[in-house]
Amino acid sequence: MTVAPENRRILIVDDNEAIHADFRDILGRAQDNRAQLRESKLALLGEASEPSPMPMFEIDSAFSGEEGIALAAAKRKETPYALAFVDVRMPSGLDGLQTAKLLLDLDPELQVVICTAHADYSLTDILREFGHTGRVMLHKKPFDVVETCLLTVSLTDKWRLTYEMNQRLQQQSNQISDARRVMSIIEGCLDELEHAHDELRVHSIELTDRLADRKAEIVGTRDLTMFALAQLADSRDPETGEHLLRMRAYAQLLAEELSTSGPYADQIDRAFLADFYRSTPLHDIGKVGIPDQILLKPGPLTREEFDIMKRHTVIGAEALERAAAQSNFGGFLKMGALIARSHHERFDGNGYPDSTPGDETPLAARITAVADVFDALTSVRVYKDAMPTDEAKQLILNETGKHFDPAVIDAFVARYDDFLKVKESIDGGEVDPTTPVICFDQSLPLFEPPALLQN
Repeated sequence: MTVAPENRRILIVDDNEAIHADFRDILGRAQDNRAQLRESKLALLGEASEPSPMPMFEIDSAFSGEEGIALAAAKRKETPYALAFVDVRMPSGLDGLQTAKLLLDLDPELQVVICTAHADYSLTDILREFGHTGRVMLHKKPFDVVETCLLTVSLTDKWRLTYEMNQRLQQQSNQISDARRVMSIIEGCLDELEHAHDELRVHSIELTDRLADRKAEIVGTRDLTMFALAQLADSRDPETGEHLLRMRAYAQLLAEELSTSGPYADQIDRAFLADFYRSTPLHDIGKVGIPDQILLKPGPLTREEFDIMKRHTVIGAEALERAAAQSNFGGFLKMGALIARSHHERFDGNGYPDSTPGDETPLAARITAVADVFDALTSVRVYKDAMPTDEAKQLILNETGKHFDPAVIDAFVARYDDFLKVKESIDGGEVDPTTPVICFDQSLPLFEPPALLQN
């Protein structure tokens, strides 16, 4: 099998020269391929005295949609782009969405990131334009350094992995074509080889089954491509945004209750609450590596599908660990990695992926588990209706000491009425998920229950 080539070629389509400069500064790759990350960015990524571990990117600039299409077309055959960042608003000619559609049609392997301010287009607008596709992402301005770097690395890695999977699929397709030609010859000789008919039929069935199994294995491997941003998860499921907001609010209620009394009061301080508020939405970030046909399946998963689904814990944790290692400000990413890996562990040790019992599971993950399950039970999904809240509460209580930490359940019971008010407020559209609600420290946005519980 041909080894997949590295492709770190990136196209920036924006009418603003300053945006192009920002991308070059953030990604640390100059046009002439002599780049070293700037010392200030190295310091931000925690590698001030060493060369940056980030890959070297080749960046081309286009200042209009038409220029971007022309560049992509010119390079499509020999040196295609892996990724294009496209600004939504451009004053003349093609706008961002038109440009993105043309780029996607031009190059079926290209990943497109639509760059927009909060007031431009919503996730719903993007889904309406492009549908549920893994090739279009939404990136909000102003750009965060760590987030932009992670997004760029993940999507250029995805290009390479997709290339490799396509090569494998092509090889399998060739093998299938060869096998079908053999079967056709055999079928043409059946009259002359009637005495061997039964043996040949058994052989052809076995061969077809083996080829089908091999193809399924290759497709499954391709669909396990790893990504590392909560915004990518948002683009897969229009309900995910509200789920993240509700779950974060529920989790913060539990953490604040546990910070005032109980066995974990001495472990939960303002720093914990700040990191916890930021990291809980990252709990399912690894699901961007799960195929749509499994993630959005409207019915029960098979055992094999569930085994694949469980991997999102490890995918998310590893992505966040890499992000945290590149930043001096990655405390919440480290907590996010713990939550992503362990929020499906059980108190009795029968969870996944590590089967850690009791307090061997990180406290942040034990808190997140209750919040996540409550929201999952009481929300509509493609595969189920919403469960009544009181029924969901009783189901959770029945799992005390088995699935859930008893101390966290005590906090859940104490704040249950607040859970209901939070759900009503968020489901009623009274809370903007892009706006921090309150903070103990002016620099750290935290969830403050009274802001949602006034009614």
